[in-house]
Amino acid sequence: MKIFSTNDVASSIRRAHQSFTHILVNRGYTTIKPVFFRSSLIGDLPVYQWAWWNKATYGQLDRWRANGGVLLDQYTFSDRAGLADVLVFVECPMTMERIVRSGQHVAEYSVLPRPHTWSVHEQCIDLRTPSVDRLKDLWSVCGGKRMTDDELADAVDIPKQHVQYMRSSLKPVEKWEIKPRLRPESAALIPAWEWIGAGRSADKKEVRMCGHKAAVKEMARLGHIRLQKIQSYPEIEPDWGRLDKCRAKAITDLASVRSLVESLPDHLQA
Repeated sequence: MKIFSTNDVASSIRRAHQSFTHILVNRGYTTIKPVFFRSSLIGDLPVYQWAWWNKATYGQLDRWRANGGVLLDQYTFSDRAGLADVLVFVECPMTMERIVRSGQHVAEYSVLPRPHTWSVHEQCIDLRTPSVDRLKDLWSVCGGKRMTDDELADAVDIPKQHVQYMRSSLKPVEKWEIKPRLRPESAALIPAWEWIGAGRSADKKEVRMCGHKAAVKEMARLGHIRLQKIQSYPEIEPDWGRLDKCRAKAITDLASVRSLVESLPDHLQA
């Protein structure tokens, strides 16, 4: 399968649509600060929206298959939509696996956007797979403890939004401490309110499995409850060797993608 690069995703989608019937657009994002694609740029084309986890969008997938057009796939891997003529990514992937797997049912070619700078991808690696030295700094503060992200961020002098990504490598269990304040009037929120009762401490997974996650977050936003998220870190020290290998693999993967993208012909001039 051929692969091209582009500096203009919308124009590449248009060009593909001029020559082929079924254009698949990978609209998933994996970087920390993505540049979101505006579907209004191709609003005059027959555009369909699909996400494999949302059954309400399956009719969109069926219509795209029957009529052709442009299908915006919301997932990061685009191998579930079935056969397509052309695949266009709106964000340059971090790994070759995503490129190869997403394009396995594509008949003609794929198109990868050229990043204006690779620093966004490099920052993503630093936050999702931090260096072992950086992780050890975090561990020296949080290992075996219960801490909020604010407490850990203050202790290591790292922005909270960065800590929230980096601490995932340390495998904490997120606890939600929930205290009632003002009973909501909305009937949709009452089941979650009654589940909370006089107060509840639960794992994030438990809240999700009970079906109350969205309602709890909404009540916290509206001030009906006080919600505090606490990370419970394991007492056993992480496998630093494994974490170092994960980072090395991420760096190698990105280097392979960058080498590929920088060697590809321009789709709009081919």
